[in-house]
Amino acid sequence: MRLDVQGHPIHTRAFAVTLRQGNDGKLDVQGYVLDLRKRGFVPVAGDLQGTGIIHHMALDAIVDPASATIECITAQQFNVAFEPSVETLGVTRGEQCRDPIRAIEAIAGARLDAGFSRRLSAAIGGPRGCSHLLTLAHLLGSTAAWAIERDRTLHGAAAQRPIGQRMFRRDLIIDGFETPEANGTMALTIQLADLHFAPSATPVRPMDRFAADQEIRGVLTIGFPTFELSQIAVAERRRDAATFDASEWSDLDTAVAGLVGLRFGFGITAELLQRLGERAADRPLLDALLMVAPALIQCTAALSDSWPAAFKKSASLVGMGGLPNSCYMWRSDGALSRAREAEGGEPPRRP
Repeated sequence: MRLDVQGHPIHTRAFAVTLRQGNDGKLDVQGYVLDLRKRGFVPVAGDLQGTGIIHHMALDAIVDPASATIECITAQQFNVAFEPSVETLGVTRGEQCRDPIRAIEAIAGARLDAGFSRRLSAAIGGPRGCSHLLTLAHLLGSTAAWAIERDRTLHGAAAQRPIGQRMFRRDLIIDGFETPEANGTMALTIQLADLHFAPSATPVRPMDRFAADQEIRGVLTIGFPTFELSQIAVAERRRDAATFDASEWSDLDTAVAGLVGLRFGFGITAELLQRLGERAADRPLLDALLMVAPALIQCTAALSDSWPAAFKKSASLVGMGGLPNSCYMWRSDGALSRAREAEGGEPPRRP
């Protein structure tokens, strides 16, 4: 499937999750999320947030594949929206995105099952943590569970790998474009690539490491500010060593047709889980679509030049703000929310 999109590129969100053989039969799982804003700037917290890398964060976990349990997990935040700086100090009062970074460690002991999302949200959701680490952790958990199950199907439960050898890698890239229509419409492309590695001694020929792959590509047309999906086209290709040369792309229009008309804002997670959650074979498709709404929020910051123009006329120090309790920095009793309230400012409308 070739992705042909017309429009101005405004934002890219990239995820990766990698599983490697660890010590004592465990798996080392690493993931990252990266946001690349491609145009414009945002006036916020007494400063200007420009283009380039806005967020870059990572998670490192040890997972027991036998019980599908996270034994430990840590986070890193290389690039965040609110750094401690002389420009923002008067508004943030020294608070920064990294303050609750260790909260994620509370999910140690969680199983990668149907209750994982609830436990994760209880630990770092909303005002308790970082929304971007939360999004990454959701993807890391579902990806790890999927990869472990597929590896057993491909190689059995007793597959032997040297320590450090890769078992699986998933990459998901979501690109946002402002379409030529002058109505605030956005086009989003999704590209998911799952790569399963065969256990092997080293060195071997590169393709001897290939066990299977699955690719998903799609184009979504979404309105702004309604966030309503008006068009979607998605296709997939699955290959293994035996079918590598013969596999072709197949459309997934039947699986996603019912999504047209839905708002990719508040409540979309429950809708997607209800419509696709029971189809085990569609888990990669579900994982990709669950990442669209958070990416859409990032795209809106670069969607219009009207943000700086509006705040050029405003006396506000806070500038553009987040939803109340959407993350630690925008918690209701935090410095940013108190500053907005003191100015008489209104929070943005929930998408």
